[in-house]
Amino acid sequence: MSLRTRLNLLIAVLTLASLLVGLWIIVHNARMAVEAELTSASDLTVQLLKASLDTLESTNDGPVGHQDLLDRIAGLGAHRHIRLELFEGSTPPPATAAAAPRKPNTPGWFASAVKPPVSSFYRTVPLTLDERTWVVVNAEPADEITEAWKGSRGLLAVLVGFAVVANVLVHLSLGRALRPLRQILSGLDRLEHGEYASRLPRFSVPEFDSVSNQFNRLSSALEQSRESNRRLNRRILEIQEAERRHLARELHDEMGQCLTAIRAEAVAISRATAGHDEKLRESAEAISQTAGQVYGMTQTMIRRLHPAALDELGLALGLRQMVIEWAERQPALYCHCDIPDDLGTIEPDLAIHLYRVVQECLTNVARHAQASSVEVHVRRRRGIIGLRIADNGRGFDTEQAAGGFGLLGIRERIAGLGGQLEVKSLTDGGTAVTLVVPDNTESVIETAELERLLADKKWLFPEPKMRPGNPRRRDGTEEAPSGAQPHGGHS
Repeated sequence: MSLRTRLNLLIAVLTLASLLVGLWIIVHNARMAVEAELTSASDLTVQLLKASLDTLESTNDGPVGHQDLLDRIAGLGAHRHIRLELFEGSTPPPATAAAAPRKPNTPGWFASAVKPPVSSFYRTVPLTLDERTWVVVNAEPADEITEAWKGSRGLLAVLVGFAVVANVLVHLSLGRALRPLRQILSGLDRLEHGEYASRLPRFSVPEFDSVSNQFNRLSSALEQSRESNRRLNRRILEIQEAERRHLARELHDEMGQCLTAIRAEAVAISRATAGHDEKLRESAEAISQTAGQVYGMTQTMIRRLHPAALDELGLALGLRQMVIEWAERQPALYCHCDIPDDLGTIEPDLAIHLYRVVQECLTNVARHAQASSVEVHVRRRRGIIGLRIADNGRGFDTEQAAGGFGLLGIRERIAGLGGQLEVKSLTDGGTAVTLVVPDNTESVIETAELERLLADKKWLFPEPKMRPGNPRRRDGTEEAPSGAQPHGGHS
């Protein structure tokens, strides 16, 4: 339940309680007034009736006849506030025997609440001429209740109107006063999603304005911190790649020359001892073969440390060559390579990072995925480079593997490039690693925009062409998915 709703409910409850208290006071006062009026009228009628009876009995014309007296009393009948009735009996009638009073012209609830008890306005007077005849004096409360309602309904209307208007005004005032909360919550949500450039406006309420100032300072600090971390990350990776490049050059220049010299010396010894010392010649040939193997291993290490094809051919051809070489080492896997030639010029620092990401993902597929098919897609559109590597292997729990060095290294690279990474994996549905980065290391694209592009992959990547289970040929090997080319071919 929102704060606005809670405050509205609290105000409504307090207003309703005040309204009920005011209603009780109005009804109580009206009841007291009606009861006092009816009691006074009943008592006054009894006194007048007794005085009239005494006067009639002592008139100068002689005593009034019994029937004549009854006729005179019956002729009085009912008046506005008083109703006179005759009752025959040895004892006076109880109040419960009185006739039902007229219904007042008021709401039923008001009449029931205001009407006093019958005993307060019910009177009996015995006739002295006949002890078996009683005059019943019964007050009529209908008119008094109607008058009380006419006097009270205006005040009731004012109370109800005030309660309704007060609640409406409170509701509107709270809505306007708490409107900044929605903006603050929206700003916090943007911060949660990495939009550190978001700012809050100034507010008229001092408390909210103070929150806005603190929020803006926090956003600015987070933005500066993220930019510093990004620059530091990028610098660390640049130093790392520079060190790898230097090591690859040293291996190529120094160790390569030494191994070449060793092979040349071994070959010379082998030729010089041919036909003279077979044992020495065989040893020289073994040295030459071992030096050749070490040289091949060195060349592989050099390519892994710094792929020369990336500098010579560019990202598209460099990636394609790397995928082909990887696929040749994994004969059981079919690789669908979708890397267009029109990627354009890409900065060397950005190209090497994307190359490393693909290299790490393919290494993880070979080691852990137990997949039969893998896809590599690269796209460049609207200032964004998108990359996607997907397999149909066994998958893994992304939460548990989040701290692994492979994924952690990929995340650090993408964060240093100002991009976004998404890793989706199901234990029975394979794994897909998708990332988007600006195509220029100096470009800054809002996190929200990158997340939107990452969520809407259709504009960047085609539908996957592989299936979770690929059919097998008769010889037991799996068939390539439709449209895929094995060993790094692209379609």
